[in-house]
Amino acid sequence: MLSFRVPPEEAARARETADYLEIALSELFREALRLHINSLLAARDAEIYERMPVSEDELALNAVEYWLPAEDWSDWIVDDDAEG
Repeated sequence: MLSFRVPPEEAARARETADYLEIALSELFREALRLHINSLLAARDAEIYERMPVSEDELALNAVEYWLPAEDWSDWIVDDDAEG
């Protein structure tokens, strides 16, 4: 559980927003916090990528077009109900 103080005008704006969206105030705060944390982490991830871009080895599987069998194996399917 988190608890924090905000200026009265921000608290009123949050209540108005929650009422407008027809959601609980706690849900509004959870969603806002989740989005803000994701935004902060995305910025950090971008900085890490700039310092350490993906290597050729890590991109090797991008050349694989499909992860399917090379042959049609559908005729191997056994229908147990059809056998009697």
